[in-house]
Amino acid sequence: MSRILVIAEKPSAGRDIARVLGVTQDNGNYMESEEYIVTWAAGHLVELKSPDDVNEKYKKWNVDDIPLPADNGLKIKEGCRAQFNVIKKLIASDDIEYLINAGDAGREGLLIQEWIYRMAANRHPVKILWASSLTAEAIRTAMGRLHDSQEEEFRNLFREAETRSIADQVLGYNYTRLLTCLFGGQTMLSYGRCQTPLLNLIARRDQEYENFKPTPYWILNMKFKDGFTGTEVDSEGAAVRYTEKADAEKAVEACSGIRKARVVSCIREKKSQKAPQLFNLAELQGCMGKKYGLAPDKTLDIAQSLYEKHKILSYPRTDSRVLSTDLFGEIAEHLQCCSFGKFKPYIDAIDLPNIRMEKRYFNDGKVSDHHALIPTLNRDICNIYNSLTEDERNCFDEITAGLIAIFHPDYEYETTEILLQAGSKTFRVSGTITKNDGYKQVVYRLLESGKAKAAENNDDKETDNLPDISEGMEADIETASLKAARTKPPSRYNPGNIIKLMGKYKIGTSATSAGIVQTLLNRKFIKLEKNQYISTELGRQLLKFIPAVLKSPNMTIEFEEKLQKVNSGEVSSEQFIQELLDEIAKNKKYFLEHLPAEKLGAPKPVGKCPACGGIMREGKKNWYCENYEKCDFKLWKEISGKKISPEDAEKLLKNRKSGLIKGFKSKNKDKSFSAYLVLGNDNKLSFEFQKHK
Repeated sequence: MSRILVIAEKPSAGRDIARVLGVTQDNGNYMESEEYIVTWAAGHLVELKSPDDVNEKYKKWNVDDIPLPADNGLKIKEGCRAQFNVIKKLIASDDIEYLINAGDAGREGLLIQEWIYRMAANRHPVKILWASSLTAEAIRTAMGRLHDSQEEEFRNLFREAETRSIADQVLGYNYTRLLTCLFGGQTMLSYGRCQTPLLNLIARRDQEYENFKPTPYWILNMKFKDGFTGTEVDSEGAAVRYTEKADAEKAVEACSGIRKARVVSCIREKKSQKAPQLFNLAELQGCMGKKYGLAPDKTLDIAQSLYEKHKILSYPRTDSRVLSTDLFGEIAEHLQCCSFGKFKPYIDAIDLPNIRMEKRYFNDGKVSDHHALIPTLNRDICNIYNSLTEDERNCFDEITAGLIAIFHPDYEYETTEILLQAGSKTFRVSGTITKNDGYKQVVYRLLESGKAKAAENNDDKETDNLPDISEGMEADIETASLKAARTKPPSRYNPGNIIKLMGKYKIGTSATSAGIVQTLLNRKFIKLEKNQYISTELGRQLLKFIPAVLKSPNMTIEFEEKLQKVNSGEVSSEQFIQELLDEIAKNKKYFLEHLPAEKLGAPKPVGKCPACGGIMREGKKNWYCENYEKCDFKLWKEISGKKISPEDAEKLLKNRKSGLIKGFKSKNKDKSFSAYLVLGNDNKLSFEFQKHK
């Protein structure tokens, strides 16, 4: 009797699938029944070999070896061999009819699984299960819609994914070694196709912020006796800014004798606004960063927990902000699962049997690998919700409110714009009056909290009612006054907008964006200070030596466009990689022609070598001569149990005698003493003791 082997991406997902399929016999690393065997990877079990896996000579970083060989094959990831062997043995079983790829849906999830099959020498047919969430309903639905892995869409996607992985290794390995060997000294200078352009964007904004010089300006306001205030505007409708105070005061003086203003125009418009589209991961990270101060990686962890651990959220690593049309038939059930607590009144207000499918929210053409984030079909959400952390609840609240909002009426409001002529000057008065809160009662009232309320935009604030006035009428003037202001610098990037910035330039994916930011932090190329990302001195120095083409924000856009040609077959994977290698060889020459006088991140030299005149560099245990291949002079950082400071070393090398140093230990270490360090004519080091009267 043949069986079906299901391979999930993680143990938790594998056990969820096993439960739905009725697979109960647990063998530790896999589960089985008469019909199914369910096992799992642990994310990446297989990875690309590095060049030094193939040839040991590449373990030593050498500029002459660049560009390094590309596409060196696959290997089992360290620490993952045991689980890989389990999968390999199951694949080799005689009773397997076919495999089901139950990994994460998308480019990278497909790559992870296909590499496992290749390393395990799989010869069985493979079907693909792409589930939107890990609830029983979603898994059953996906099992009824299995895809064939040989479908053109999946073969093309795999070719694109594998090319992307090899290309990123080629870029990272070669440029990281080049930068480190030529510019880094003892500091590793990592390069990444995504991280370096992002660093460049952050550094650019820092430069704009730091170089910005605020300039004062004045705006002329006119207050009318009916209680409203107008601002002077030019013929284009823009507010007039006076950059010289004397000119501003003359403008006030010109208005001093005018008592009435004539209404030039009065335009009232009724407008409406639909609820925003649903959250994808990037929008969620931006929202959680702005309202609650959460870093992108923290928001991703929370969303992953809601999906994987609590099973109340659909697959989080999505770029889509809409739902597929086949979800419309069950969307009322999703809402009913959330009909408890503070959500209930807003869901009860929806006429669920008569909801309409709007293309703004249900559109197959705008769904990528996964649909937008929504609560799952889980009847136990109420109980699970009560066990969530505060951050998890806030995240779930935002997503659920967003879904509820699309089934509420439009926000309706009326705008009024009045232009008044006073002498030779024109003043504008504008206001907004809400006619129907519509969906905003969900977005703002349901989510009302200290942090969320404080973070709301001011754009939607309502103004006082304007007078019933029409063209040709006159308004009595009360006073004319100046409002002083200063120009403001562009804001630095923060956890609330960094992911949106990355999305604009296609830097990373929903799955990798947060990790890219974290890499820059770990490498100390940027820092997070007062909730702002700021480039460090090391990061800025690194950017100086990288040619524009390798740090351009548009680099990733062009890279993804070329990858799409690999997907479509216009460009072969081999051609794509070879073009990168050619470019690396070209840029290597550029680097060699632009070597710095000092290595980046290198400690400050402490002086000149007394033996040959070379620069004394800092090592782990000593200061050594830069001409160490010919000159063996060293100055140890610890002498007779006393650590020597860089200041003492510098003085010793300059004057051949240090200042008095306290705390040296005797040979038997039972006594301490003070002494000067002295360099003799033979450059040997000795003690000189303080002379006492």
